[in-house]
Amino acid sequence: MQKQSTFRKYAVLVSLGIMGGTIYTTSYLRFAFYTQLIDSLRMTNVQLGLVSTITNAISFIIAIPGSFLADKLEAKRVILFSCGSISLLALLFPLYVHGYPSYVFFQCANTLVMGAYWGCLMKYINNLGGEEEAGNSFGTYYLINGLSGALGNFIPLWAQAQFGDESGVNVAVVSMGIVTTVATVLVLIFLEDEKQLAARGIYLKGDEPIQIKHIVTVLKWPGTWMLILAYTSTIVLYENMSYMAPFLTNVVGIDENLSSTLAIVRQYCTLVLSPLGGYMCDKVLKATYKWYIMAFAIVAVLYVGLGLFFGPNSNPIIAGIYSVLPAGVSMALYGVTYSIIRECHIPAMVTGTASGLTAIGGAIQGMILPPIFGTCLDNYGDAVHGFAGYSYVFYIIAGVCVLGILNAMWVGSHHKKCLAGKRKMDLSGIEN
Repeated sequence: MQKQSTFRKYAVLVSLGIMGGTIYTTSYLRFAFYTQLIDSLRMTNVQLGLVSTITNAISFIIAIPGSFLADKLEAKRVILFSCGSISLLALLFPLYVHGYPSYVFFQCANTLVMGAYWGCLMKYINNLGGEEEAGNSFGTYYLINGLSGALGNFIPLWAQAQFGDESGVNVAVVSMGIVTTVATVLVLIFLEDEKQLAARGIYLKGDEPIQIKHIVTVLKWPGTWMLILAYTSTIVLYENMSYMAPFLTNVVGIDENLSSTLAIVRQYCTLVLSPLGGYMCDKVLKATYKWYIMAFAIVAVLYVGLGLFFGPNSNPIIAGIYSVLPAGVSMALYGVTYSIIRECHIPAMVTGTASGLTAIGGAIQGMILPPIFGTCLDNYGDAVHGFAGYSYVFYIIAGVCVLGILNAMWVGSHHKKCLAGKRKMDLSGIEN
C-alpha cells in the first residue's frame, strides 16, 4: 500500500474534523439557541419537542437504507452532498423558515440529507492511513471535531449578538451555513475519491453492519439489553442538558447570549473531560460499570439540587457555574458509553449487530422525552406555577440516572457470572 504524505493525511483529518464538528449545528440548534428559537419562531416547548420526535422517527426509518447506500455509493460524493446540502439549507433559512411548519420542514430535510453520511465518514476515517493507523486517525478526528464544534457555535453566537437585532435566529443559522460551506470546500480540496485511494492500495471498508441472522441470537443475550439501556441512559443526559438554557434565561434571569455561551460550554467544551471517564474506568475503578454507578449518582444529585435550590432569587453567576457541573460529569460518562460492552460479554463477531441495535433505544427516547419535557414547561414552567415545570424536567432526568445505576448494577452481576463461567452466549446457531 502506497501511503499518502503526512501533510495530506492530516489535511484530510482536519477537514473532516471541522466538517464533523459543525455539520450537526443546525440539526441541534436548540442546544445553544433554545430560548431564541422558541421566541423567534413563536413555538411552544411541546412543538419544539415534537420536532425531535419527528426527526428521530425519520432517522430510525432511514437507518438501514442509509447504511446500504453508504456501502454502495462513493464516500467522498456522499460526504460532499450531505455537507453541501446542510450548508445550502442553512444559508436559505431566512427565506423559507418563518414559523413552526417551515421549521419542521427544515429539520426533516436536514435529517434526510444525512442518511448515508455517517457510514461513509466512518469508513473513510477508518481506512485513511490503513487499518494499522485507524486509532490515531479517529483520535485526531475527534480532537478537531470537538474544537470545531465549540467554535462552530461560538461564531454564530457572536454574529447573532452583533448583527441579529430582531432577526430571530436567522443570523446564527446563516453563520452556521457559512462555516459548513468552508468545511465543504476543504473536503472538496483535500479528500480523494475511492478510485484515487484504490490506486494507492487503500480500499474503503465500512464497520461491521447489523447482520439479520444474528439479531435473534443477540436479542436473547442479557448483555445486549444492558448495552441498549446503557446507551439510552447516557444519550438522555447528552441530548437533554439543553433544557438548562431556558431555565437560566427564564427563571434565573441570565442574559440570552450568556445563557447560550454557557450552553456551548456544557455541550461542547466539556467534551475535554471525556478522557477522565476512561481514566476512572481503567485506572481507578477498574470497571466501567462502577464508573456508571458513580457518575450517574453524581449527576442525579446535581440535577435534583438544580430543581430544589435554584430559582428566581438565585445568584446568576453561581447558577451558571453550577449548570456546568452535571454537564461535565455527563460528558465524562458519555465518552466511555461503549466501553461497557466488554462487561456485557458480547462476542466480537456480533458486536456490530449489538451496537447497531442500541440506536433503537436512542431513537425511542428522542421521540418520547422531548414532548414530555415540553409539556412540563408549557403547563408548569411559568411564574404562576413557581417555575415547577423546570424542576419536573430535572427530576425526570435524575430518574433516568437511577435507571442507569440499576442497569449498571445488573451489568456488574452479569459480568461476575460470566467470569465465573455461569453464563455464556450461545453462538452455535450462527457460527460457520
